[in-house]
Amino acid sequence: MNKTFTSVLALSLSITATAALAEWPDHPITMIVPYNPGGTTDILARAAAEAISAAVGQPVVVENRPGAGGVVGATQAAQAEGDGYTIFFGNNATQVIQPLINPAVSYDPQADFTGIATVADAASFLAVNADLPIQDMNDFIAYLGDHEAKFGTAGVGSMGQFTTEMILMAAGVDATHIPYQGSNNAMAAVMSGEVEFLADPVAATQSDAEHLRIIATLTAERHPNLPDMPTAREQGLDVAITGWFGVFAPDGTDPEMLAAMAAPLADLVASDAYREQVLRMGLLPQFRDPAETDAAVAEGLTTFGAIRDAAGISIE
Repeated sequence: MNKTFTSVLALSLSITATAALAEWPDHPITMIVPYNPGGTTDILARAAAEAISAAVGQPVVVENRPGAGGVVGATQAAQAEGDGYTIFFGNNATQVIQPLINPAVSYDPQADFTGIATVADAASFLAVNADLPIQDMNDFIAYLGDHEAKFGTAGVGSMGQFTTEMILMAAGVDATHIPYQGSNNAMAAVMSGEVEFLADPVAATQSDAEHLRIIATLTAERHPNLPDMPTAREQGLDVAITGWFGVFAPDGTDPEMLAAMAAPLADLVASDAYREQVLRMGLLPQFRDPAETDAAVAEGLTTFGAIRDAAGISIE
């Protein structure tokens, strides 16, 4: 192939791509949400869909495709064309945890998806049964060193299990995992004394409960909803971990399309109304651009992969 023909071909392809982008979008965009309507992920997804729609001038239609802990919807999104007309609202469960622990996952979260933006982070809190002699992290570590304690989670392979295993490894102590059907059941087990503690965002909803005591925020900084609660790091334990929620596109989606959808999401996350809504949900407004979103997935796979291997977490 001579240089002249190569140059003409490259120019032709560039013109074609530019023309396609200029016409995009000329019909509605589908946003796949891998959970049922009405939950946290769905609420955030619909806010993101509205913001993108207003910016690009076409409807963004939310399609809920629940099943298998988010895997059904994620798989469908991964198999879609990267033409800018299918996007996916996922979280660190669909993009990190499930690919690490579920052998049935057929998609590669890095090869099959590209990030558009994150719109919120989920902060966890370490909470104990209030009847225990535990007021802070030092008491917690000392108690686990002297007792055979149990911790509750929303299930095997849940964010709560990964978070707790990270705490136990950092503290050099052990506890027995008791999985429940959902975070609320795990929290009820802590309050009844069936298990001693849990690490979960749901704890913040019961911060004033008689039988539950929060002893640490598990993010890098204090949570605005509980500003007087020190972080684990402030108390000497080097643990900071968050979940996140974000928008992704199938691999191959034009970077300019990604940028066109990321920009209104940045504006959304910066808006007072959205920030107030997210904080009321117990979450943290957090925008990451496409490159930062991809980096969050890569970092999560590394961090959670190490926890999985050390703790032997698997749903097999």
